[in-house]
Amino acid sequence: MPDSITESLLPNENRMGSRSCSTDSSSVEDLEVGKHYTLEYGSTSPSGSFSSLDTVTAFETRQSIQKNTIDVPQGRHLGVFSTMILFISRILGSGIFSVPSAMYVNCGGNTLLYFLIWSLTAIFVILWIIFISGIWCLVTKYRGKKNFLEQTYDRPRLMMGVTFGIYTVLSGMSLSSAIVFGKYILYALGFDHHIAESYWCKLISIFIVIAAVLTHGLSIKRGVQIQNALGSMKLILIMLMYCTGLYALLFYSPSESYNTAWNSSWTSFQDKNMISTSSIAAAFISSFFCFSGWDSVHAVTSEIKNPTRTLKIAGPLSLFVCLICYLLMNVAYLKLLTYEEIKNAGPLVGQVLYTKLFGAELGGRLVSLSIALSSVSNMLVVIYGTSRMNQEVFKEGYLPYSKLFLKEIYGNPTFPAILVCGGLTAIWILILPSQGPSFDYLISMEGWGNQVFLLLIAIGLFIYRYRHRNDDAEDKPTIKASPIGVLGIILVSSYMVIAPFIGDQSNNSVGFLPPYQVTSLLIISLCFFVWLVRFSILPWLFNYTLKPKLLFLKDGLLVTQWVKKYSY
Repeated sequence: MPDSITESLLPNENRMGSRSCSTDSSSVEDLEVGKHYTLEYGSTSPSGSFSSLDTVTAFETRQSIQKNTIDVPQGRHLGVFSTMILFISRILGSGIFSVPSAMYVNCGGNTLLYFLIWSLTAIFVILWIIFISGIWCLVTKYRGKKNFLEQTYDRPRLMMGVTFGIYTVLSGMSLSSAIVFGKYILYALGFDHHIAESYWCKLISIFIVIAAVLTHGLSIKRGVQIQNALGSMKLILIMLMYCTGLYALLFYSPSESYNTAWNSSWTSFQDKNMISTSSIAAAFISSFFCFSGWDSVHAVTSEIKNPTRTLKIAGPLSLFVCLICYLLMNVAYLKLLTYEEIKNAGPLVGQVLYTKLFGAELGGRLVSLSIALSSVSNMLVVIYGTSRMNQEVFKEGYLPYSKLFLKEIYGNPTFPAILVCGGLTAIWILILPSQGPSFDYLISMEGWGNQVFLLLIAIGLFIYRYRHRNDDAEDKPTIKASPIGVLGIILVSSYMVIAPFIGDQSNNSVGFLPPYQVTSLLIISLCFFVWLVRFSILPWLFNYTLKPKLLFLKDGLLVTQWVKKYSY
């Protein structure tokens, strides 16, 4: 890009918004704008906020530049149908066929408490949709949650942006779908329980991860087509859920001698020894896992056609479809299975249900195959969205050697980010034991970390409103979320963060790994440690500061390079 164009993009007082700070010479020097031909690598994902930089000048300079550059090289190619597939495939995945067993056991077999947790989770998700949509309007560019955290928790410098960004990369996996596929495909092929719990499950899970990585990595277009095809098959699975739930609710009448969970007293506990503060928190986290993904579509907002209209249509419709499916499926589980059957089934509770309904051949194999394909669809969606989030973090330059993950491989600039997601997933599959509650452990580990940052976002809303309380009416940010609703979010999130540390920890561990909340806390601490060493301790020891330098790429996008500025 010629120097004249670069200079024309730099902000001055006439271009600054009403909330910008003064543009003195010292603040302008905090940002350098490089030339596009200074680097050889490329990138595809939309650029995020630079609100964590030294000054508002840097942030607004980037916004001015973005107005003159393209969003993504591949353009906007996701319509209403594709966006609904992203929503439904991400939400309606392996969770409803695997999570209810652990949830019901953690509720002590109490049906009323079980449905209460599902209902509260649904209400909580609706509140979060309203809340996050408001935050997304504040920072309409890519990665709204990250940008909101950066703008709210801006001290110490860069701490929140680096910690959350790196955590996004390290937690960007598709573990649950891979494990569910391994177990269900083995049952569909006729293998028994011992084989499904053996090392063969790990090998198959790793194989499907590699296949998913290559599907999206070798061709963006073909990957989306395959993703849509498998996602469309979920429509058949959705109809199966509806029919199963309606049949169980309206027509199925178990004999009085067969004491299913539905026939038991709704207020009594099947196993009081399982009830604890920690177990209720684990049940909440598991139910949230079933709804996880409702906000993941914002990771690819810049690839959605007419995003405002598309999200307004696709979001509510997708959530409504999933809510009805969950309600009917849970009725089916409790009306057809006993507490012991639900408890012993574990992640294969869906297979046990359909085997009882349709027999070993049709229910045990054909439906198990459908569930396995559903988990593959979910995996493709997760890898697709996670790779975009990973790439955005690499563009921020927070991690060492970020440039290596921005190079094109086989003509696909997102391939390195996809490899990171697939590689982390495969590593965790190898680490987790083949037997035992590994599936429940990883769900809780992932969910606990997410709740920490969701809690910070909810608290941050009050901080953000307080800081802008004196703004003019036209500049004051508006978020459609009542204080009472946000306080409810804070209370629920606080409970799920604190409760796992209370009481017996034996049910929170698996194999040689510590309790899931400790593992998640260690991962967050590692992310914090990267910031502490690279952006705080080393600059202090060697007397330099790190300044962000924006660099134009050949595809017209921007990345950040952190440049050392010595004080002597």
